[in-house]
Amino acid sequence: MAEARRLDPTQRAAAAAAAPVQLTLAGPGAGKTTTLAVRFVHLVRQGVDPRRILAVTFTRKAAIEMQDRIVRLLRLDGPKGLAVDTFHAFAFRHLRRQPQRFGLPEQFDLWDVLQQRHVFHARRMWWNEEIDIIDLISGMKERLIDAAGFARMVGDKSDELRAYYPAAVEFFNVYEAALRDAGAIDFADMVPLVTRAMAHDTACRSAITGAFDHMLVDEYQDVNPGQLDLIAHFVAAGVKLWAVGDDDQTLYAFRASDIRTILDFGRHHPGARIHTLEVNYRAGAAIVDAAKALIRHNRTRVDKDYRPVLTEPGEIVIRGYSSPEIEARQVAAAIAELLGQGEAPGQITILYRAGAIGLNFQTALKERQIPFEVRGSGDLWQSVGARLVVGALHYLHGGATVAAMSRLGTGQRSRIIVEHLDQIRPTVGHDFTLSCPHVERIVGEALPAKASDRERNEWTSLVQSVVSVAVSCASLAALERRIAEQSAALRAPPDEAVVLSTVHSAKGLEWDTVFLVGMEEGVLPSANAEDLEEERRIAYVGVTRARRGLGLTYSAHRYGVAVRPSRFLSEIKTADWCIWSGPKADSADDRLPVPTEAERRRLRSRRKTAATAPPERPPRTDLPHRTPQSQPEQRLREQIERNLAARRPLRHGLPWSLEEVRRLKELFSGATPLDRIARELQRSEGGVLAQLVRMGVLSAPDPGQTSETLQYTSGHPGPAEKV
Repeated sequence: MAEARRLDPTQRAAAAAAAPVQLTLAGPGAGKTTTLAVRFVHLVRQGVDPRRILAVTFTRKAAIEMQDRIVRLLRLDGPKGLAVDTFHAFAFRHLRRQPQRFGLPEQFDLWDVLQQRHVFHARRMWWNEEIDIIDLISGMKERLIDAAGFARMVGDKSDELRAYYPAAVEFFNVYEAALRDAGAIDFADMVPLVTRAMAHDTACRSAITGAFDHMLVDEYQDVNPGQLDLIAHFVAAGVKLWAVGDDDQTLYAFRASDIRTILDFGRHHPGARIHTLEVNYRAGAAIVDAAKALIRHNRTRVDKDYRPVLTEPGEIVIRGYSSPEIEARQVAAAIAELLGQGEAPGQITILYRAGAIGLNFQTALKERQIPFEVRGSGDLWQSVGARLVVGALHYLHGGATVAAMSRLGTGQRSRIIVEHLDQIRPTVGHDFTLSCPHVERIVGEALPAKASDRERNEWTSLVQSVVSVAVSCASLAALERRIAEQSAALRAPPDEAVVLSTVHSAKGLEWDTVFLVGMEEGVLPSANAEDLEEERRIAYVGVTRARRGLGLTYSAHRYGVAVRPSRFLSEIKTADWCIWSGPKADSADDRLPVPTEAERRRLRSRRKTAATAPPERPPRTDLPHRTPQSQPEQRLREQIERNLAARRPLRHGLPWSLEEVRRLKELFSGATPLDRIARELQRSEGGVLAQLVRMGVLSAPDPGQTSETLQYTSGHPGPAEKV
């Protein structure tokens, strides 16, 4: 078929293979959606009724793109009759068709965000924490955790949930009761309702799975537990599964996705056929090599040695600046230069780890009158700090009104702020200008005592930015008008504009030129990140959005403190064809994050030299980087290779070093779960328990005793720590 002839050999093999369960691993720019669409067409050409092929993905935009490709390849008049949908739309269609089968009334409502928030507003329950209460509840549901399960989690765990989420248990209970009373569901209920019914109702399961012979799943690395259950029901019923994804682009742990889902595909589906797409059609060799050099520092992954096909190598520039303001100014100047050379605004993006980083870039682009749009987290006025400042000003003006309390919230932080505001109300009265400095002081101090200096400086900087805008307004009403204008401008961007986006919101997209900014320790990787490998995957996704030009920038200071460049920059720099100038270089603050002509000439010379040099055997990136000098080191290397081949933990069966023992003691004394300790130390759970017994921290188990019943014997390691 004509469309198959346009595929490369690895794509063609993945699209046409006949195994009942298959996974295609594909790096960025490898043509995942194209291969899935051709898989659909291949099945139809093999005689499968297109109505008996279910193709699912995660976003409506991705589903429409998939539909369009299939319609075009099959030369259909339209997508009517094709079961190409998002997971949620597929589930919702079944809920609407037979609601009673899923425990719903005949006419049930699907609540949108406004209806969800009204539950709390109507009861004067206000929430203002870093994680939104609706997102928190939805995340729990996607993990198949209900209100009762969440209450147990908060009571049992000694992690961040215990710090400021006990109040969330009440919110969750109230919200679920309101849904039941209204006979309604929300977005996060859809898939779990269907999978629970399929698990307990054989007729329901047969009716849903029996309508299809094949299931195609896009972006498999992003599936959550409910979606995984849905897929499992289809496979158990004999429906053939074909999935495509990339473990290196697993970013949504906060939405309940887990990288182990795709890595353990073969274990969950014994006999499954695994394909790997080997070509990158998006970026030049320099960007592809840099991305691979970066991601190969992760251990929990499958290596995909894809090669670029573009003849243009691409350009990578790393610049360090003295301050975030200069960083933003120079990125904006570089964009102005690119626009002057004829590049379209829509082919340029500025990406960052957290929305607050993008605020300086909005200002810099405005000053140059460069059109831009903001995606993901980007509205200053929806941040926790901004809401507290505006809420405090409303409270001083009118007391505990809806406008005040809906922003302040009702948690412990809110109560402390209100107590301080009550003390100064007799002094400031309704004087807006006089209120602002008091609000800056009170909200600026509204951080936990255990907050780090960096967190405190970041918070203070945000509060000062918001108050400075407030001071420039003559009244509270004028401030509200300013907020409305700025928020509306972000919601209605120009048709052709530079994109400012979080990396998470940029996933699946691409641009000619990408500026990945705020590349500092504590920002990317985030200071609060629990999983360094996920942070590296975020950086990897940001790097791989670029087709031709990649600018990576960092500042020597952020939020009033000195910071170091991100470790990821050094990992990227190991690739060839990269320019790097730090903040102490001559005229560092005048350099743009695009190469000068002199730098381009040096790059061309470097490439020419590399092209004529004899080829070198690429180093193994999954092994220690030392050349073995002794038999013990050789045995160590051989053992690691055996572990990799057997898919065992990397350090399975190896001696414990002093550093590993120290880290094990630290994790265990912090009540870290056993599975997490094993993952971090690259050991099996049994190996971790055995070492804890050798250290004298745990008593040896009796026969048949489980890890959950092991008892502490001492808080101090034994002699084994000295080995």
